[in-house]
Amino acid sequence: MERYFLRHSMGLLGIRELIERTLSGRLGKGIIGCDSWAYAYLQQVIGLEGIPAVTLQAMEGKHLANYFANLPASDPCPAVYSTRTGKQVLANHDKGVSKKASATHYKELQRLAAHCRGHLGIAWHYWRNRLRQPASRPDQQGEQSLWLLDVLAEAELPADTSDVATLLLHTLLIHGGLDDQALGHVLPFSHHEALSARFSLTRQGILVSAEGRWQVAPLSYSSVRQLLESRHYLTDVL
Repeated sequence: MERYFLRHSMGLLGIRELIERTLSGRLGKGIIGCDSWAYAYLQQVIGLEGIPAVTLQAMEGKHLANYFANLPASDPCPAVYSTRTGKQVLANHDKGVSKKASATHYKELQRLAAHCRGHLGIAWHYWRNRLRQPASRPDQQGEQSLWLLDVLAEAELPADTSDVATLLLHTLLIHGGLDDQALGHVLPFSHHEALSARFSLTRQGILVSAEGRWQVAPLSYSSVRQLLESRHYLTDVL
């Protein structure tokens, strides 16, 4: 639903009609998808009582280990080692792994899951961007391996982030991303102020363009969420 409304009185008419038709049963049975940020906002301005809501379970370390190990479509998943401890983070599933080793893998990936609040999409971006190929060739057995960086440079928001930039970030999260023209319809600032803030956030790596819409970069999501919480903005529950 985040793609089908704009945050002003006229921009909510379509969503209000959709909710009314859904509750009346005129649309029959079905599933309506909605981003967690848009859902939190619509709960406040429209009210979604009476509509059962389900969400994906937050991912834990063992879930991430299983997911990442099964990502390669054809070749077996290579073993992954931590640059912090030198220990294996993700095992090559062609080889046996003891319960003790598995617990070590889960502990490392649990750190990732906690940082990403169990969000699979964010965790995937962190995982992908932290993987590095070793400088040396495969070992004598020909085993391929990768290394996982302990930390990853994230684009962080400065403490003096302006109110214009903060509201712009909040707006993008609520709408699942917007283009420059749509931003002008939902922000209480001049077009010049909105574009200036957007340019600045893009230069800092906080925003990225996806499918013609500006969105919060996955690796900046945690810092953006912390900023919004510290300034008492409405946030999602995930």
